[in-house]
Amino acid sequence: MKVNSPVSAAVVTQAQPAQPVTVTAVKNDGVSATTNNTVTNNVVANDVAVQEALKQKQQYQAETETMGLLWMRTSAEYRALAYQGYNVAMNAVKMAVTDPSHQRKPLAIVLDADETVVDNTKLMGESIVNGNGSFDAPWWRQAVHQGKSQAMPGAVEFLNEVHKQGVEIFYVSNRYAPVNLDVTIQNFKELGFPSVDKDHVLLFEKDSDKQPRFDMIAKKYYVIVYMGDNAGDFPIGTKGKTPAERNSIIDAHKEDFGTTFVVFPNPAYGSWVSALAKGYQNLSPEEQKQINNQYLQQ
Repeated sequence: MKVNSPVSAAVVTQAQPAQPVTVTAVKNDGVSATTNNTVTNNVVANDVAVQEALKQKQQYQAETETMGLLWMRTSAEYRALAYQGYNVAMNAVKMAVTDPSHQRKPLAIVLDADETVVDNTKLMGESIVNGNGSFDAPWWRQAVHQGKSQAMPGAVEFLNEVHKQGVEIFYVSNRYAPVNLDVTIQNFKELGFPSVDKDHVLLFEKDSDKQPRFDMIAKKYYVIVYMGDNAGDFPIGTKGKTPAERNSIIDAHKEDFGTTFVVFPNPAYGSWVSALAKGYQNLSPEEQKQINNQYLQQ
């Protein structure tokens, strides 16, 4: 998931400081100067209030997802599912490499980055404990720009084995390219990932829908498997859909999961959250709680 500016799956854009309002002063008029200071102070106060309200929303949402994040951080089951995902994908790769019917096109795999091969859960957890919310910008800057993300268990071995098999690897992520491309490439290299360059690391530029990037890859390559933690990481058209519509699409592709689609669990964040209601992440905690309770009782 991702994504900092514009909004990605994992980041909520913070309110930008407003510019001070300038009031034209009349010469020798103390009233105008006082008015200018009053308006400026009001703008600053309002801006602080907006930022504090946003922070509270982020923290509330983060705290409601604490158990999911704790499960990702501590459970043997989450670790096992990561290994299972890579094993399923590796079996598909080995079968494709020995299948002569695929030789008309070079082979490739397509995968998301965050919470698919890159683990950001430690930084998200620290952000929650510090009261900043799991979607606050500081953890994202640390993850991407300070290279503090970790590889998921089994990811480095899996990716290098795929590379050894002669299969191309495409990292299709909704990190925002103009800000994150160079540091993402550097971080992936430091983690030991292969096939890391601007031809293989395809980040979000103009459209967060990954389908155009999928189509571009599929024109030249036979894609063995797609891998990700979000329904949007697969070429099935779930962007902007409601939970019911997303589930219906998944049902229509049920035979693809475990064969050409490999899903990694992520109960902490993703499009499943924003799909709950229009503008869900900008709603008040009370409004979010009401929506959550409605779904829990369905």
